[in-house]
Amino acid sequence: MGGHGARLRWVVALLSVTIAVLATVDRYVEREREWTRGGDQVAVTVEAAVPEPDQVADAAVAFGWPEPVDNVIGDPDRQSVVLRLRWSGPSRQGHYQVILLDGRVEPARVVRPYTGFDAEGGTGSNWAGAYDVLAERYPWLADTATREEPEGTFTTPDNVGAVGTRAIADGSLIAVFRLAPGALPLTDPARLVVAFCYVDPDGDVRWAKRVPVPPAN
Repeated sequence: MGGHGARLRWVVALLSVTIAVLATVDRYVEREREWTRGGDQVAVTVEAAVPEPDQVADAAVAFGWPEPVDNVIGDPDRQSVVLRLRWSGPSRQGHYQVILLDGRVEPARVVRPYTGFDAEGGTGSNWAGAYDVLAERYPWLADTATREEPEGTFTTPDNVGAVGTRAIADGSLIAVFRLAPGALPLTDPARLVVAFCYVDPDGDVRWAKRVPVPPAN
């Protein structure tokens, strides 16, 4: 009886380990699928304007930013890009983060965020260390990676940032970005790319969706 009991315990332990391993594999496979296909459930459209410095506020208003737009101003030394994003999909806890990239260079360079506005009001720009995973998972987001300094420290470049908004089912966001000083003038918004990213309530990035920017009307 003792030998039979020992064998039974060994079988139960083996089954437990096997079940745990299979569950881990399933979670890994599901997570990998989420990285590549997680954004498929969300339909995102983008409109873009590249106004003159004295017309940035007008462009934001044309996209739906309520007046007065006292905190949206142009910079004569940095070209501005105004975006309006609309999306529809399942409601989620957490946030969407919007990153704009200049696809005229390789790798595409992140365009520094300036400000934003959604249904809740004004939003600011932000960045978190947890977002470093974007560069690891998506080659087209390589410019979001931290940089190693000569003394061995790691820093986030000044241009890297995102405009956040709640991950509601059907929403819209107006966001303003500014190209780097000295960047070649942008005449065709279709050379830009939007990264539409989902961040869960714990602050972890779940996926990023690449959204093309159409030419200006």
